[in-house]
Amino acid sequence: MSLLRVETSVRERLGLDPSSLGVSALPKAIEQRMKARGVLTPEDYVGLLSADSSEANSLAAELVVSETWFFRGGRALFHKMAEFVASRAANRVGHPVRILSIPCSTGEEPYSLAIAFHEHFIPAEHYKIDAVDVSTRHLERAARARFSAFSFREGGSDIRPAYFRQDGDRWELLPYLRQLVHFRNANLTDPSFLLSEQPYDLIVCRNVFIYLTPDGRHRAMASLDRLLTLDGLLCLTPGEADRLPPGQFAPAAPGEFGLYRRVCADNLAPAFRTPAPIPPPPARMSYVPTPVTIPPPAPKPVPALLSVAPAAPRVPTLEAARALADAGRLTEARTACTRLLSESGVSANVYTLLGTIHLAEGHGDDATEAFRRALYLDPDHTEAISHMIVICDRKGNATQAAAFRRRLARQPRGDAK
Repeated sequence: MSLLRVETSVRERLGLDPSSLGVSALPKAIEQRMKARGVLTPEDYVGLLSADSSEANSLAAELVVSETWFFRGGRALFHKMAEFVASRAANRVGHPVRILSIPCSTGEEPYSLAIAFHEHFIPAEHYKIDAVDVSTRHLERAARARFSAFSFREGGSDIRPAYFRQDGDRWELLPYLRQLVHFRNANLTDPSFLLSEQPYDLIVCRNVFIYLTPDGRHRAMASLDRLLTLDGLLCLTPGEADRLPPGQFAPAAPGEFGLYRRVCADNLAPAFRTPAPIPPPPARMSYVPTPVTIPPPAPKPVPALLSVAPAAPRVPTLEAARALADAGRLTEARTACTRLLSESGVSANVYTLLGTIHLAEGHGDDATEAFRRALYLDPDHTEAISHMIVICDRKGNATQAAAFRRRLARQPRGDAK
C-alpha cells in the first residue's frame, strides 16, 4: 500500500521524520491505528487524519520511541541539575523553581529529577516538575509508577531499596516522590505547545531532535525558546547540540552534560528582545563648503587569473567510512559518520560503526549511546547487540547482558547486518 500521503501528514503536522524510526515503524503504526479506529483502507485512514485532529497525536504516540531508564545519562548529570535548582530555590522566595521534562515517556526521567532533588534536601514546595509526552499510553504507565528491573540499568548504586516498594517483579515508587511530578499530554512540535504556561527555569529535552524533520526541529526549538526563562538552563544530549540555533546558546557545564544557557540578550528570540532606544537626532551644524580635489585616475590593475572555488565535498558513503576505520584513521572515520548522520539521515548501520570507532578510541560512554541509537532504529541489529553484550559484561551488568543475549539468540542464523 502507498504510505506517501500518511507520511506527508506525519512530517508536516507532527514534525516527525518516519525514516529516523526505521523502515517498519510507520507501516506498523498505521496498521495499529487502522485497527483501533475500524478503518479498512489507507485511503480512508488519510481521510480520518484530515478530519480528526486528535488522530494525528494518536498516530504519533504509536511512533514515538519509549527507550528510557532511571538516571539515564549518569548520576553526575542529575547532580548538576539538582545543584542548579537548589541554588535558584535558595535565592527565590514564594516562587517555586519550575522544571519541564519533555518528552517524559513512561516517567523515569522526571522521577529521577524528583529523587535527585530529594537527595539534595530541596523542600518539595520550592520546585514544581511538569512532565509532558505525546503518548497517553506512556503517561498512564508513568502515573502508575511501577517499573521492571530493566528501568534500573544505569550503573552505580541501586536506588530501589531507598525509594521503591517491591511488588512481585515490579518496583513501585513511594507516594511522596510520585506526587512531586505532574503529567500532561501535549506535542512539542505543535505551535500552541503549553502556550498558557509561565516560563521554566530548567527544561530537560533529550533524545527528541534526532527524530524530527528540519521544520519539526524549528517548531520544537521555538517552543523551548519561548518556555525557557532568560537565564534558564536547557538540557539536551551532547549529540543534539548542533541542533541549537547558532550563536544563541553556550555550554553551561562540561560538554558531556549537555547543559546550555543563552549567550546574551542580543541573541534572544524576538519575543524576548527589548527594543533598543531611538537615539536623539544629531545637533544641527552649519555648512561650510570645502574645496574638493579630484585625484587623477588610478592605473587599471592587471586582472588576476580567476580562481575557481573548490566543489563542496561529497557526502561520504558508509563503505568509505568503514574503510577509514579499518585503516586506523579513526578521527576521519568518526567525522565521516557524523556527516552521514547529519546529511543523509540516521541509520542503524552508521550508528553501529560510530560506536565501534568510539570503542577503539576508548570512549565507552559514547560507544554505548551510539549502539543504543542503532537499536532504537533496528532492535534486531546483530552487531549492535553483540557490542552491547560485551559492554554490559564489562560493567558487571549481568541482567542486561543476559537480556541482550536472549535477543541475539532470537535472530535467524546467518543474519548479519
